[in-house]
Amino acid sequence: MRQLFGKRTILGVATLAALSAGAAQAQQGDPLYRYQWHLMNYGQAVLGDTKPTVAVDLGIDDLHDYNIRGKGVVVGVLDQGVDIHHADLVANVVPNGSKNFDPGRPEHDPTPTTPSYGHGTSVAGIIGAVGWNGIGVRGVAPGARLKSFNGFGDISTSLSEDKIFYAWWNGAEAQDVDVSNNSWGVGSGSPQTFSENQVDAYEKPMAAARNGRGRVFVKAAGNNYLQRDVGGSRPKCAQVIIDANVGCVQTGLDPRNNLFGVMTIASVDASGRRAVYSSAGSALWVSGLGGEFGAERDVLSDATQTLYRGYFGDAIYSPAIVTTDPSGCAMGYNREAAEAFNRLDHATSAIDASCDYNGTMSGTSAAAPTVSGVAALVLQANPKLGVREVKYILATTARQVDKDQPDVKHANGTLLVPGWRKNAAGRLFSNWYGFGLVDATAAVELAGRFKPLPALVDSGWQRVAPAQAVAIGGASAPAKLQIAIDRDIAKIEGVQLGLATDYSSSSNAPFPLQVVLISPKGTRSTIVPAMTSVSSSAFKLDFVSSNAFLDEPAKGTWTLEIADVPLAANAAAKGKLNSFKIRVLGH
Repeated sequence: MRQLFGKRTILGVATLAALSAGAAQAQQGDPLYRYQWHLMNYGQAVLGDTKPTVAVDLGIDDLHDYNIRGKGVVVGVLDQGVDIHHADLVANVVPNGSKNFDPGRPEHDPTPTTPSYGHGTSVAGIIGAVGWNGIGVRGVAPGARLKSFNGFGDISTSLSEDKIFYAWWNGAEAQDVDVSNNSWGVGSGSPQTFSENQVDAYEKPMAAARNGRGRVFVKAAGNNYLQRDVGGSRPKCAQVIIDANVGCVQTGLDPRNNLFGVMTIASVDASGRRAVYSSAGSALWVSGLGGEFGAERDVLSDATQTLYRGYFGDAIYSPAIVTTDPSGCAMGYNREAAEAFNRLDHATSAIDASCDYNGTMSGTSAAAPTVSGVAALVLQANPKLGVREVKYILATTARQVDKDQPDVKHANGTLLVPGWRKNAAGRLFSNWYGFGLVDATAAVELAGRFKPLPALVDSGWQRVAPAQAVAIGGASAPAKLQIAIDRDIAKIEGVQLGLATDYSSSSNAPFPLQVVLISPKGTRSTIVPAMTSVSSSAFKLDFVSSNAFLDEPAKGTWTLEIADVPLAANAAAKGKLNSFKIRVLGH
């Protein structure tokens, strides 16, 4: 985000000298750039009936002018296939660098053939659409190189673990990828099985990539705060859970969102607040800009407006992200066969009649590539940075948004989800925003002078499973288990944990258990808030995480608390806490 008046250049002299050499004046503009409020936001009229709030953008400021555009950085997009021939992408696509997983199709051309497949192309455009070429839009990192991995193919439509491994580290085309964007996830309210061996199977090759510096993995948090799906393809969250305002499905229930090398990304809208859909949780790292729906009353049919407003209210009129769409009017989100949402849609558009762009891309799927683009700018500024350094830079330069985020409480007064909280190391964290909205200029400035972090110290998994399981009482009598960490980790970078109970729950009713982790310094992190959606015959979390303890010391006693929040005082417990495990990583 920028200052309200004028431009802000905080880049150090050395950084500018290294990066602005050869910077050319823009010879041609990008006609749709004015609608890309996430790049430059002065409160201008954009697509959607609601204007964006001044200065809610990525803080790119002068970076592009100084030729800081992601040059030399390769970004892989694991998604639906990208239209690699798109006029606004092709110059940035690595020749023969993409992978098509569909059998019998060209191996290095994952361009989609399914008319509705606009997701991958939209994501790629947010990251790295070509700039200053006289057409369309501009990417966050318009100098980055792009590779597409169609994990969700036209023929092989499901994303398998083999495809993930290929795109993340195994595949020949993945070897030179610096940043991996993953705008996909698991939206189930049922905890997933994910063993410690699986954690190792992911984290070791992730860390070994880029010659041991680690690939930068960026992943969408999920769109499950409300989990209302107008298309009917996902189960809807019960209204009583939605009314509790804790989020229908927590982002940590997708196990890959908890991996140490992954940055899990929340979505902020054009007003600078949590987008209505953005999944919450302690696994969040930072936020990007994903917008809302971009609808316009004069364009969208009354029937569809009524339907969407019933789910999302007036958020449907708030701006979405303007980006690339598969070429032509028969493909993608902006195709003649799909209903028009705003003035950019269809061949009759007076703004752009090509149908090669859309103004309706949103979700954490859109927020994640804004962060991938910023990560590419950071790596251009300092290519020697490892994934740990990139994560740390983005976290410590992120801007606090929605400073008055309210606490969410149960009817009996129990705190369910805190607003912004400062940990014992002075780091602000929110279960809605992580460390805040990424700030590209601040991150690039810090990257240019950042010294490598000390060697990683891993406590390993420490566990406790008492012979007598602990009864889960009400809010004033939670079950507790404690583990002492004796490794000398002066500054925490991440905390992972697991637990097991015999408590049974159904996704149709609010889950009554509140799970809180407490650090040796007393910082409390809500891992699972009561009244969310969890379905389990015996509630167990194999693998979850919290980032709320950044920079605190790890040594000392860690406490897990689980309370049955609605349970009346002195009422009989309905379940017991059987075990607790924890792993702390840092330096």
